Amino acid sequence: MPEGMFAKRSKCDAKGQGPLFTEDAVLEFQMGLDGEVHEIPGREAIVAAFERTVGTTSTAKAVYHANGQQQVELADDLQTATGTAYCMATLVNDEDGHDVITTNYVRYADQYVKIDGRWYIKRRRTCFLISEKRPYNA
Repeated sequence: MPEGMFAKRSKCDAKGQGPLFTEDAVLEFQMGLDGEVHEIPGREAIVAAFERTVGTTSTAKAVYHANGQQQVELADDLQTATGTAYCMATLVNDEDGHDVITTNYVRYADQYVKIDGRWYIKRRRTCFLISEKRPYNA
């Protein structure tokens, strides 16, 4: 598991998340278990996608991530691993002049690689298992 991964995610530091991925990493995402899988290839494109959704260029007024239930399995070569983690990601956005809260229940399926003694994400499948929207009354 890359060092500081979840700490950076919760702070919406999209650029700070870049170094957690290999240069040639692939981020996959899908809505629901049967949804179409979309790919974002390369660290630079992944960071740009994070910026648009939860970073400084995002329209989200607030972002919160609660992460947990992580399992990692180290391969026999001790240089690669796979992992699964779960997240509840909550965003507040303005829709037609009203604040709306979206809560996403997410499963990450990761492939990790160890390079020069540090762990990086090589491939991540982000599956939005459930996504709920409701009015937000702060």
